[in-house]
Amino acid sequence: MSEKTLTGSARWACAYFFAINGLVHGSLMARIPALKMQAGLDEGTLGQALLCLGLGSRRIVIGGGLLLLLAFPLVGLAHQWISFALAMYLIGLASGAMDVAVNTQSVEVERALRRPTLSLLHGMYSLGGLVGALGAAALVALSPVWHFLLLAVIALIFLLPGGKRLLPDEHMPARTHKGSGLRLPPMAVVGLGLMALCSFVSEGAIADWSVLLLHDVKSASEGLSALGYAAFSATMVFGRLFGDRLRVRFQDYSLVRALGGLATLGMVVALLAPHAIISIIGFALAGLGLSIIVPILFSAAGNRPGIDPGVGVAAVATLGYGGLLMGPPLIGLLAQAVGLKLALLSIVMLCAALCLRAGIVRRA
Repeated sequence: MSEKTLTGSARWACAYFFAINGLVHGSLMARIPALKMQAGLDEGTLGQALLCLGLGSRRIVIGGGLLLLLAFPLVGLAHQWISFALAMYLIGLASGAMDVAVNTQSVEVERALRRPTLSLLHGMYSLGGLVGALGAAALVALSPVWHFLLLAVIALIFLLPGGKRLLPDEHMPARTHKGSGLRLPPMAVVGLGLMALCSFVSEGAIADWSVLLLHDVKSASEGLSALGYAAFSATMVFGRLFGDRLRVRFQDYSLVRALGGLATLGMVVALLAPHAIISIIGFALAGLGLSIIVPILFSAAGNRPGIDPGVGVAAVATLGYGGLLMGPPLIGLLAQAVGLKLALLSIVMLCAALCLRAGIVRRA
């Protein structure tokens, strides 16, 4: 197999693993009302259980994908908090390991192809989430365990063929270590990381809590509630598919400012709208606004002069994924105290911060 063919196959294999990760998460988030009722959870205990979701090269991708799909149906069997949390822990462990490994593969694929492709691959995660959410709306009559088992079996059929098309280990670059000890990243990179935290917390909160907002606060049916996350995922996919073209035409900081403003507007509409349909439109606007902010932040960190790209990206990822881990459960605890609608006002402030602090991207 030629180098070009090998790299092209690896690109599509990466796309598959991004997609199944999104499919699992999209399906889970869209069935949260049913899972919450089945396991007897309130907002606080649900938030604590969701914390387990965030714990956590080729062999890791395959192994992580296999564990993810095997653990997926177990969530549907949970009838108590502890079993729900353990199942979410397994999914989080598998998802986290696979996510890091497939991103490593994707960076090498992008380097070999000599053209931007990472945004498109991340779009496959959002596409998987969209398919999962739409599937949840269509399969709402099924119990969660049969719904999840059906999707897991379908995805497992393509797991090993996809894994064989990933780049073999000898194609992955060896890591080099320079200097000694731990060094703090420059403040500009820390600023980018804090912006990533704002974006990741916002994405995670919408994924984890939009369905419950529509179902419990807006009194929407379970099927209609699932469309909130589906609309968010759809516009995330659209934004990531065309994000590279926008970056060619406009400066990064201008895009962050405009898209952060759009995300803020979308969240205001989602929270204050009197009808669920209008709230769903708000979530769609928020998805479009947040779609390419994180790729821009990673790019700015990786291309900053005077710092190794890996160090810059790792610093931003640490803060960003930390927000994705801690944000949703903290919102759950806040919702238990003041109500979900007021708790999600914090996301409006985070989106506004992205808009107001966009200049950090230019200075970095």
